[in-house]
Amino acid sequence: MTQAIAESADGVAAARPATLNIAVKFGEDEERIIGAVPGSRVTVILEVLAAERGCRMEELILIREGDDEPLTAAVLIEDDYPCRRRHHVHRAGEVTVTVGYQAGQQVRTFRRHATVEEVLLWAIATFKIDLSMASEFELTRHGQKKELPGAEHIGHVADAERTVCLELVRGHISNGGRS
Repeated sequence: MTQAIAESADGVAAARPATLNIAVKFGEDEERIIGAVPGSRVTVILEVLAAERGCRMEELILIREGDDEPLTAAVLIEDDYPCRRRHHVHRAGEVTVTVGYQAGQQVRTFRRHATVEEVLLWAIATFKIDLSMASEFELTRHGQKKELPGAEHIGHVADAERTVCLELVRGHISNGGRS
């Protein structure tokens, strides 16, 4: 890693990384490392991705894994910045999720950094699924069979869209357990 020399409080020279590498997820299957110079604003991540995607920085939000609110330009990337925590870039605004189950549909709006697991729990409660069977259910995209990962952000599933249609389905059961 490239190093720069910084002076510590007691005047002793110390090695300081020239860039801090931050893991950034910006799509269901899109993730990469973005290098940031210590002292820069965290929104430098949005600047890079907005330029690549051909949109304005204001159209994007940045969420650090585990946080409830988007990061703002007031946040500086310093040497002690938690760059090992994954960062998520989403389009601004909420996602309207329609979940179908049997002959019914339910609709609710979620923040983009809500997880598929949170949507699943809402759907199970909304469709009044027997709690003894709840662990057998999963969410898929409408018309598809592949289970959506519970930790995935619904904003990544929706991508640039403001709506997404999902289906509540029973998972594959074999010999009493999920396969």
